[in-house]
Amino acid sequence: MLLVTIDTLRADHVGCYGDASASTPTLDALARRGVRFETAVAHVPLTGPSHASILTGRTPLVHGFHNNGGFVLAPGLKTAAAERFRQAGYRTAAFVSGFPLDRRFGFDRGFDLYDDHLPRGNDPRRTPYVERVADATTNVALRWLSPTAGSGTEKPQPWFLWVHYYDPHAPYEPPGDLAERFKSALYDGEIAFVDRELGRMLNAIQDRGALDNTLVLVTADHGESLGEHGEGTHGVFIYDATLRVPWIMAGPAVSAGRVPTTVARSIDVLPTLLDYTGLSSPAGLEGRSMRPAADGRDMPDAPSYAESLYTQLELGWAPLYGWRTATYKFIEAPHAELYDLRQDASEKTNQIAQQGARADELRRPLQSALKQAAPAASATTGTDADAAERLRSLGYVSGGGPAASSNGPLRDPKDGIKFLPRLNRAMSAARIQPDLAIRELTSVIAEDPTLLMARRTRAAAYEAAGRHDLAIADLRELEKVGQLAPDDEIMLGDNLRFTRQYAEAARVLERAAAGSPTSTQPLVSLAEVRIAEGKYDDAGAVLERVLKLAPDNIEALRRLGDLALLRSDMDTAGARYARILELDATDVPAMTKLGVVRMRGGRTDDAIRLFRDAVQRDPKNGDALLYMAGALVSTGRQQEALPYFERAIAADPKSTMALNGLGLTRLSLGDKAGAGTVLRQSLRIDPSQKDIAQALSGIGR
Repeated sequence: MLLVTIDTLRADHVGCYGDASASTPTLDALARRGVRFETAVAHVPLTGPSHASILTGRTPLVHGFHNNGGFVLAPGLKTAAAERFRQAGYRTAAFVSGFPLDRRFGFDRGFDLYDDHLPRGNDPRRTPYVERVADATTNVALRWLSPTAGSGTEKPQPWFLWVHYYDPHAPYEPPGDLAERFKSALYDGEIAFVDRELGRMLNAIQDRGALDNTLVLVTADHGESLGEHGEGTHGVFIYDATLRVPWIMAGPAVSAGRVPTTVARSIDVLPTLLDYTGLSSPAGLEGRSMRPAADGRDMPDAPSYAESLYTQLELGWAPLYGWRTATYKFIEAPHAELYDLRQDASEKTNQIAQQGARADELRRPLQSALKQAAPAASATTGTDADAAERLRSLGYVSGGGPAASSNGPLRDPKDGIKFLPRLNRAMSAARIQPDLAIRELTSVIAEDPTLLMARRTRAAAYEAAGRHDLAIADLRELEKVGQLAPDDEIMLGDNLRFTRQYAEAARVLERAAAGSPTSTQPLVSLAEVRIAEGKYDDAGAVLERVLKLAPDNIEALRRLGDLALLRSDMDTAGARYARILELDATDVPAMTKLGVVRMRGGRTDDAIRLFRDAVQRDPKNGDALLYMAGALVSTGRQQEALPYFERAIAADPKSTMALNGLGLTRLSLGDKAGAGTVLRQSLRIDPSQKDIAQALSGIGR
């Protein structure tokens, strides 16, 4: 059995759902040989809560998972794999591609293998370890599937595989060929990429002779607004732009080409899968099997609950609750809404004034559901600083940070949505265009000083711009009103370190570590303080504390490797960097540092191979370029080294090491004028370089 969830895929951007321009041949073919539900809806426009509904068959009112960050699947809840498939003798595995489904949120429960290993990545806009692209996810899933699928000649052990693709999530960046083809519709290019990778997976199962015996169900956690109702992406509103998703399934006992009109819901996925495999549904499921509709039998519609608590939890605005039937949707908000979905599928005309009685008919069951809700115990948890930073870098504001409290009526998100385009632009630009982000956020703060997320994000932009005093000032403002989130404390500690306020930085980070005893990031930042102070033994002790919490914490391994390198302990340094590459073979900094270890150990060819691989993976990585140039010079290949020095300088124009390397290499090749130009540039940056001044005096100024 194969369950595929495609993140952020709205139904009307798939070919078989009416988009003639879509490039989704795999999904379209799957629909032709199976069943496509005309209307399928999610319950929450957020990755974590929606997948909780898919895997448990329960709405957020019961599973209690309401936002990305700050919540976990409660221990008493069983996922699809844990509740039935594993107990029934199935091998179970999951391969997820986005940080909101990290195992720390409880999604790994019941799987024999839960692969949430995300690469470090080289995107300067985002924190590392947040996403794995579709082809990499397909590769690891197929490696697990290879001995599992069977050849069809013997009865293999049954398997349940969940594959999650994250690519359609913003930012929309399909791979090269599709980026060119879809340059005016990059979101659709990402969908085409996932469709292609899904095709590769299904073809591999077919090649093993197992596809005809495999039940395949493809759906999405939520859609994407793409500007509708003023929302650029998702998370705020509960209109169909972000709640209507595809639901396509094919396999044994699934009729071909049927398009049921009964509305399917995310909570119906689990009971449907269980039904097709002959397993009974556990007690307490809110969803129901959609097999009768798939078989062509009459099946009445069931109402669907929807919510978005994102704006309340993150921004201090009013929450949104919805009750949807096949024909109407009611949204409870400060300014309530009612839409006739038959006549107004885009939900543009609010009928609340014209159809008050209809609205009341839908409000009553919604209010009853809210009053009777009994969420699972222990569904809430604090958002640790590491999780908050990663979620924020994916566009989810703070990832569960505290919102400002209000003594008055809460703002309707429809009235606050005007701020989000600027806030979202600033969040995307904070690391790479901090001045733009600062301008955007300053204008937001001027209009609404209570929107603390704008101040929180501006602090990050100030940090990226090197204006650490202003970052500290913004964070202190948050501290004054009791709104310093866990990742804010770490940001404050980091900026205090950047301004050499080491004692205060350590105090703040130790407080953060005490407040989040299971979080590693405060300790990693504290180790950076100790390194800056030259207290290497203390730094090493702190990093060992990190490894006790998370034995494979890559940043702790990296810093321990660096400390070993400082002590010229090449064996330990090499082991640390090699372990990082075992965990993430694409980690460019680890490749580069392992190359340094190999160079110092006399293994120059190995070093050059590592440097070359690092440069190929990240062509603008200044360290990799510089070390590659140095390795070539050491082997007498000065002419070949020149372009690497030049590229290293382009990556970091203030690197005196790169400038000096280029200048001295030019000098060795007889280019005195070229050498003088770059060596003078280096001296302007650091006039204290006596050896460079002496070299210049030898060639004339």
